[in-house]
Amino acid sequence: MRTYFIAEAGLCHNGSVDLAKKMIDVAIKCGADAVKFQKRDVSSMATKDILDQPFTNFPSMGKTYREVREHLELTKEEYHQLRDYCLGKIDFIVTPFDIISVAFLDDLNVDGIKIAAHSLTDVPVLEEIAKRDKPVYLSTGMSTWEDIDRAVIILEKLPLTIMHCVSQYPMNVECANLPMISELEDCYPDYRIGWSDHQHGISLCVAGIALGAEVVEKHFTLDHTMEGFDHSFSLDPIGLQRCIRNIREMEQAMVLHEKQPMAEEMDCFFNYRRTIVSTQDIPKGVVITREMLTTKAPNRGLSPSYIPDLIGKKALVDIPADTHIEFGMVGM
Repeated sequence: MRTYFIAEAGLCHNGSVDLAKKMIDVAIKCGADAVKFQKRDVSSMATKDILDQPFTNFPSMGKTYREVREHLELTKEEYHQLRDYCLGKIDFIVTPFDIISVAFLDDLNVDGIKIAAHSLTDVPVLEEIAKRDKPVYLSTGMSTWEDIDRAVIILEKLPLTIMHCVSQYPMNVECANLPMISELEDCYPDYRIGWSDHQHGISLCVAGIALGAEVVEKHFTLDHTMEGFDHSFSLDPIGLQRCIRNIREMEQAMVLHEKQPMAEEMDCFFNYRRTIVSTQDIPKGVVITREMLTTKAPNRGLSPSYIPDLIGKKALVDIPADTHIEFGMVGM
């Protein structure tokens, strides 16, 4: 089964539609199935005292938290440009963080809606998304089983993927809680399960697939050193390419084959599989004893499993020392 890989551009376009298009180009080149952006109505994000407080982390973007957040938001026209830029090349997914942003997506014909872990318990937002006939990817960071159950009930009529997620940026490896992927599979067998990975690295993506994740999401940026949110822990283009390459290799490794020697094993099977060999000359008519038999490569005679059957039987022909024993040489 092919893993659906979402390249999370998020806000790493820094408010530039041209940078966003370059990110789409990178996602396509690296083999991602979808690229994902984020949409917020800034006034709906937080209370005024939070939005209007001084914020000096990214001075080129503004002096207050509100100014920085507004700098990062793209317009409806710019979103249409990105939608059109993706058409026929890669799926276009957006995370709306509020009711206004859900409505913002209505005429964009997005290929999917992501629900951030921030919004898992935001029932009004979930109810608005449930009115749209779009595939939904639900992140489950910071949640309880009760929280997830409530969200799933609201969204149950939509094509739903439930994403295991740890809301730490970057995520410490010891916090990954990867067995939760299998737990989610058991608890929600009717839905696809995914893995939204915030590790600063790529090693856990393939581990998630091995545990059953059918969708993987990973943040990426054009440059770790850029000013702005999320750049520091996101994959650069080379990291993104390696991550997707590893996932495609893991998909091949996860194909189940019947438990018998494979065609690709035949060289080893014939050259190195040990079979029964005589330790000494065994004249015709002599009764075989255990000391007369050993095992050696290559695979030319009887399997070692036949040794108990040969003991006590008579040789039907003269058997020279260091000879592979075959059917017809010993009376069975």
